[in-house]
Amino acid sequence: MRAILPTLAALFIQQTVASPHQLTAPHKANTNTNKYVNWRTFTGHGVNLGGWLEQESTIDTTWWATNSHGASDEWTMCVNLGSACSSVFEDRYKTYITTADIDTLAQAGVTILRIPTTYAAWIKLPGSQLYHGNQQKYLRKIAQHAITKYNMHVVIDIHSLPGGTNGLDIGEAVGHWGWYDNSTALEWSLKAVDALVEFVASSPNPWSYTIEPINEPVDNRDFSTFGTPAALSDKGAKWLVKYIRAVLERVEKVDARIPVMFQGSFKPETYWSGFFEKDRNLVFDAHHYYFQYTNATSVNLPTFICKDAADTKGDGKFPVFVGEWAIEAGGNNTLALRGENLKAGLSAWAQYTQGSTYWTAKFSSNATVAGQGIKQNYWNFAEFIKAGYLDGDVVVKNYC
Repeated sequence: MRAILPTLAALFIQQTVASPHQLTAPHKANTNTNKYVNWRTFTGHGVNLGGWLEQESTIDTTWWATNSHGASDEWTMCVNLGSACSSVFEDRYKTYITTADIDTLAQAGVTILRIPTTYAAWIKLPGSQLYHGNQQKYLRKIAQHAITKYNMHVVIDIHSLPGGTNGLDIGEAVGHWGWYDNSTALEWSLKAVDALVEFVASSPNPWSYTIEPINEPVDNRDFSTFGTPAALSDKGAKWLVKYIRAVLERVEKVDARIPVMFQGSFKPETYWSGFFEKDRNLVFDAHHYYFQYTNATSVNLPTFICKDAADTKGDGKFPVFVGEWAIEAGGNNTLALRGENLKAGLSAWAQYTQGSTYWTAKFSSNATVAGQGIKQNYWNFAEFIKAGYLDGDVVVKNYC
C-alpha cells in the first residue's frame, strides 16, 4: 500500500468533495489576523477536559456507578436514566469543570485545553440516544474564561460521530461501527462540523480555537490492533480522507485562518500527508499510551516516549501535536517516578512536535495497575499538580 500511496493521494487531491448540505455563511472578517495560531510555530502543553462534555465509564467511576445503572457507554446511560437523563447531564456540565479548575490549571502552566464533546453537543440527530442539551453554553463559559484570563488556546474535539467510528463508547456507543461508507452519517457529521465552525466563528476570540472533527477512527474489529496502524484499514482511511477534505472546505469557506486538527487514527503523519496540499491549515494529532505494553515500565518509560516523539514528528509537511498521552506503563508502575515520567513526556513532545495535552485533567478511579498505586495515580493531572510535579519549568530542552 505504501508504494502506491502517492498515486492515491494525487487522486484525492484532484477530487472535489461534494458538500451534502449548505455551508455556513462566512462571518464578517475580523482584523486580528496576527492572533491566529500557526501550528507550524506554535507550541504549548496542557490537558484534556475528558469526562465533562462526553462521558466515559473509566474517568469518574463513582459518578458512573451512581448514574449509569449498569450501562457501558453514555448512549445506554441516557436510555437507562430515562427522563432523568437531562437533569443528570446538565448538572454534570455545570459542576464537573468550573472556572476554578481552569485557574488551577493555569497556575500549573497549562496553555492549551483540548475539550472532547459528543456530536450531540452540536446537532440533535434523530434516533440518537446521546443527550443534546446546553453543552455549548457551558463550553462557551469555560473557554472564554480560559482565553480572556489566561490566553489559553482551545482545541474543540468532536469525539464521536453518527453511526460510530470505532465500536467503542468513545465513538458513539459500544458495538457501533456505522460511520464508514455511510453517506447519511457523513452528512450529519458535517452538520455537526458546521455547528462547531459557527460556534468558533461567532466567538469573541475565534483566533483562540482549533477545530478537531474526529477522534481515533478505527474500522478493524480485532481490538488487538487498537493503538497500531492496522486499526484502520486502507478502505477506512479513504473514507476518512473524504471527510477531512470536506471539513477543510467548510472551515475555509467561513475562515481559512481557523486551524483543523486531524486525529488520523494510529497511522503516522507520513501516511496521510500525501493526501493533502501543503498550504492547508492542517495539524495532525497523535495519541500515545503505554499501559498496553508489558515491557514498558516506569523506569524505561522515558526511552519509549523519546522514541515515539522522534517517530511522531513526521516528514515536515504538516505540524504534529500529541493530543492524548498518559504515563501508566504496562508493567512495574512506580509512584516515585511519576514526576520524572511526566517531565519526560512534556519535554519530548515539545522537542519533536508542537506539544501535547495530557489525558486527562481529572481522573478518579481505583482500578488496579501493574505495580504501585491505582489508576488515578497515573492519569489524574490534578493529582500531579498537588504533588508539585508542575512546579517550576517542567519542560527540559533537548531532553531526548
